[in-house]
Amino acid sequence: MRKGLIMKLYLTLISLIIGVSAFSQKNIKMVLINGGTFEMGSNSKQFKDETPVHKVKVDTFYIAQYEMNFNEYKAFCKVAGFSDPYGETDFPATNITWERAVMMCNWLSRRDGFDKAYKITRDEKAGIFEVSCDFNSNGYRLPTEAEWEYAARGGDRSKGFKFSGSNMPYSVAWFNENYKGEEHKSGELLPNETGLYDMSGNVAEWCWDLYDGTYYSHSDNTNPKGSDVGQNRVFRGGTRRDKMAHIILTRRSYLNQKKKNLYLGFRVVRTKSYE
Repeated sequence: MRKGLIMKLYLTLISLIIGVSAFSQKNIKMVLINGGTFEMGSNSKQFKDETPVHKVKVDTFYIAQYEMNFNEYKAFCKVAGFSDPYGETDFPATNITWERAVMMCNWLSRRDGFDKAYKITRDEKAGIFEVSCDFNSNGYRLPTEAEWEYAARGGDRSKGFKFSGSNMPYSVAWFNENYKGEEHKSGELLPNETGLYDMSGNVAEWCWDLYDGTYYSHSDNTNPKGSDVGQNRVFRGGTRRDKMAHIILTRRSYLNQKKKNLYLGFRVVRTKSYE
């Protein structure tokens, strides 16, 4: 217990030192990410979908300091009439499809008194799930891939680290070399430059974008939102089971929006320009 208390005090001190301003919007702690321009992607010879490096501008937004937790997800499932999810209190929520993640974003917005960001047309029997996003809404939504990478890099405080918060992943990320077969709560390791936890490793995170392996060669330069076609959605950050190469903050992954796994969750953002 003493060791745990010391670690909590240490992490609090780190947050104070880097000057992070995290505040609670209802039950979700959010961090303000000042807009800016950054170089997105990498020159990787192994992962061609990360190329080419290209300049991207993103507007100011809020992002959750932690991954969505199981407590919140269980409450959503109960209200929405879904079966009880698997998980533990205070751990990241996982095993969530992209479709259910956007539904939960709308539920959180309604609960916290914001406008819904998503317009959803849903018919389970017919297999229909159509969604559009109002990026000017003040409600919760999934980050675009560009917003996610910009925040993971540290926003306008970025020090150019390879992983989110460090060039040495052991202090900021749970991955296959240090997780020891155990699940980990959010925030057990150090945050990145903007005070965000677990952007590398632990649990991967859904983004808004439809995946396109060549998207970086023709994407918009300002607030890009991904491909216009497809069924596979981007997820980022890597997981506790991944090798080091897959938790680098530029690494892109994807999955069908109707699929889920035990190592994939999400965190929410909100648009700042609305306020």
